[in-house]
Amino acid sequence: MTKPVLLHLAADYPDPSRTWNTHAVKRLLDGTPDLHHVVMSLERISLPSRETIQDLGHDGPLRLFHLRYFAPPLGIGLAPMMRRLGNRIACLAREHGIEPDVIHAHKYCFEGIAAAHIVDHHFPRARLFVSIRGEAESKVLRVKPHYLPLLRRIAQKAERVYAVSAWYRPVMERRIPEISAKCRNLPNIVSNARPLIEIHPPERKFVSIMNLDMRRRKGLSGLLRGFAAFRAKHPDIELDLVGGGSEASVQAVESLIARMNLQGAVRLKGKVDNARLLDILPNYLAMALPSFNETFGMVYTEALFAGVPILYGGNTGIDGYLDGLDVGVAVPPGDAARIEAGLERLFLENARYRAMISENQNRLYEIFSPAAVSEGYRQDILTRHNEARRDG
Repeated sequence: MTKPVLLHLAADYPDPSRTWNTHAVKRLLDGTPDLHHVVMSLERISLPSRETIQDLGHDGPLRLFHLRYFAPPLGIGLAPMMRRLGNRIACLAREHGIEPDVIHAHKYCFEGIAAAHIVDHHFPRARLFVSIRGEAESKVLRVKPHYLPLLRRIAQKAERVYAVSAWYRPVMERRIPEISAKCRNLPNIVSNARPLIEIHPPERKFVSIMNLDMRRRKGLSGLLRGFAAFRAKHPDIELDLVGGGSEASVQAVESLIARMNLQGAVRLKGKVDNARLLDILPNYLAMALPSFNETFGMVYTEALFAGVPILYGGNTGIDGYLDGLDVGVAVPPGDAARIEAGLERLFLENARYRAMISENQNRLYEIFSPAAVSEGYRQDILTRHNEARRDG
């Protein structure tokens, strides 16, 4: 049997020109090497004259292209721009003899529009898969309610819908009922997922991990205000901030720390590579990241598999995957009082939370196992591919 050809439309793929992008999509594809993956790594630009296409060649069974495409900021003209992008991608695929069996759009309300257009007008035999990423989808549904008919048509056309953001799945199913029967959760894969989680005694410090350029969305101000109130009762507890950022962002964070009189208590550790981060994570009391709008947040999963409880934003990020698992505390992002209470709870009951992570390690691995995530995805593809072959 020939390998099914998957055409991926992804704006966050770590191609050579943007190595800092998340590895979420790449890890999913790396886990299914028996499928033939073609990735269109997409980058929006503000000047039409800067549009480019780069053929980045093969990486094993994967073929990679980088497309810079023009679209105005703030989602202006989103649908026509995505259809135009779909036409460019279809022409590029035909030019290189690529006939996709499945087209997977990795953001429903953005690439999903382009992918549905490709199926409608260029490759009608291709099956459509789309992913829900809450940070992106929530913006479109909030500011473009008139897009609902279009988004419902995408749901009607799609054969599988993946909720990377389990927390946003109920919103999408309520607004677009056609999704429900086709949807299942598909968590991002982290490299330290394991069936046996080692528990280490912690040092007296918390950690938060973020790109400082995104500090507002990550809820840094609320976290620092909550930590300042917590530290008034526990003056020997520290907070490490791990992550890089522009010089202006670093200066802004340093000023914020100074205004809250947290010098010496909150330490900027700078950017730490992932291997080193996974080495040091087990030493912390907890990983605290009460973000406002987080698609998934792989740092939460990395912390749990390092044996470290988490403080996370409710109705965002990893929320929706941990139902029934007492391995962290969900708080309203920006609510300093609730954040303080969450830190207090994680500090006073730290041994219990670590024990609960150990007790639930099999369940955590069942949810987030790279092999299980990849195999479920692979079976979805092969099932649809075999059905298409039988249908002729």
